[in-house]
Amino acid sequence: MTRQMDKPRIIATDSDGKSGRVRAERLEIDFGAGRRLLLSFPENGWGDLEIEADVTGDEAAVPIINMQAGACNVVNLRIDVRHDLLPVESLDLPGTGAPPMLNLAVQKALEGEDRLSAPKKHQIRRWAQAALARDVEVAVRLVGEAEGRELNKNYRSKDHATNVLTFVYDSEEKGDAAPLRGDLVLCVPVVAREAREQNKPLDAHFAHLVVHGMLHLQGFDHEDKDNAERMETRERDILRTLGYADPYA
Repeated sequence: MTRQMDKPRIIATDSDGKSGRVRAERLEIDFGAGRRLLLSFPENGWGDLEIEADVTGDEAAVPIINMQAGACNVVNLRIDVRHDLLPVESLDLPGTGAPPMLNLAVQKALEGEDRLSAPKKHQIRRWAQAALARDVEVAVRLVGEAEGRELNKNYRSKDHATNVLTFVYDSEEKGDAAPLRGDLVLCVPVVAREAREQNKPLDAHFAHLVVHGMLHLQGFDHEDKDNAERMETRERDILRTLGYADPYA
């Protein structure tokens, strides 16, 4: 039996010097005015810390994290919010072998327990980025059972909700040089139910389905045995780099 790592111990100290302790995988700090700082401690990160700034209530606002060295083992962190960022003209620079780019939007159409079960945007970004083979613009929509069933019925003629649906737009017209555009729809209650039935961690199952959907978006399929084996092998390799077990074991 594999021993799970203890959750990081977080010590919070107020202005009077009084401390409180909590064990957690994720910490949200609310600065007010819609600004939040999200700190995540990946289970397999061995001390790594993921930092994400978030702005709620204003889609036009862009949170920017500024970090400055304060001492040999201290950094100062500040969150700024910008409303006036404009696109700049691209420069014709020589190729540098840069990794593919991900333009991600996350939509949540959820209530109650489904909303609590949904993954965070920084998790979805990490999983989707790991599956990239080219530039992609994708919207990941997290839905409940009713919308999941309606979409599956309308587009696949199947009258039930499924775990993930992939929609690809204008890939042939734009060619490989342009970003590939598409949507992924994840039905949160179906994913949560499958994770319980298969005795899998919920985040591991979500990670698998995001990777699975991203590969579909980029042309992978499992219509025949050879393609299915090729796609499953790719999924295993990607999930292994993310620290997850073989989803097909």
